Amino acid sequence: MPVLKRRTAQVGDVFQILTSEGVCYGLITHTHEKWGFIVAIYREFYTTEPKDFGAVVAGAPQIITAFLIQDAVRSGLFALVAHVDLPGHLKEFPTFRSTNNLKGDDTLWFFWEGVTQWQVKRPLTDEEKKYPRGPSLPSAPLLLEMIQNDYRVERDYI
Repeated sequence: MPVLKRRTAQVGDVFQILTSEGVCYGLITHTHEKWGFIVAIYREFYTTEPKDFGAVVAGAPQIITAFLIQDAVRSGLFALVAHVDLPGHLKEFPTFRSTNNLKGDDTLWFFWEGVTQWQVKRPLTDEEKKYPRGPSLPSAPLLLEMIQNDYRVERDYI
């Protein structure tokens, strides 16, 4: 598996994730002053090196989250393997959602798209249920667990 010669993560870098089910990949999509890197994780597993990493990251990711990818690369947990242009659907900073209370129709939801934050007190729409939660900073072991358990924000987080 080729590894990029540099160990400094950049937007557009694809990184390799070794799981108990095989190799999958992530893509660095954005940076944020406070939260660092935003990454998209793809749950398709490979037994051989993909010929086109752009095609690997062209679909919908399983997970979008803030993640300390630079630390994971420097410590050898993940390796940078390619650099690609961001797919069109990932160029815009993602809208994250969170709540500090779950009270059915009276739940107060917070939304954040990198700069602006707003809140609503109502049930989520089907589209909003797909927004990544957080921003949060899962550890590498938690991220691996999420991948292996086929975590889906719309199903596994209210």
